[in-house]
Amino acid sequence: MSMLDELKKAGLTNDKKARQVERAKKQQQHHELKTGENRKQIDNREKELAVASDTRLPSMKDAEQLARLYKDASLVHLSGRKKFYFTTPDGYIDCLCLSDVASILLERGKLAIVVGLAPDEYILVKRATALSIEAIDKTRVLVLRRQEN
Repeated sequence: MSMLDELKKAGLTNDKKARQVERAKKQQQHHELKTGENRKQIDNREKELAVASDTRLPSMKDAEQLARLYKDASLVHLSGRKKFYFTTPDGYIDCLCLSDVASILLERGKLAIVVGLAPDEYILVKRATALSIEAIDKTRVLVLRRQEN
């Protein structure tokens, strides 16, 4: 039983006063949620969750390793008429035009699509290179079949 119910039972208040008190209490809670300490606590919790969910940024050593891997990683002469669609890290759907052979190798897991050194650059690399890149930064590997056929 709430405190207001007990006051009503004792005859110290009536229904009208009880409703007014409850309404005032709800308004106060609403006001606190909008502007008060509760809003600050919610904002702080949201910031903490956002920081915790972010992936770690690569260190300078990792950046050097990535640059070394990318130096010889890009495969050439794999473009063609077949379109292969994939989702980019920012949620857009992009496509690469691949040859028949490259498309088959990608589907079998022998090749992978990774984010290049430039953020909007997507390149095809061999599986071993993709696994090395993934060990440094998991967000860079966009398409890689986990089981080879």
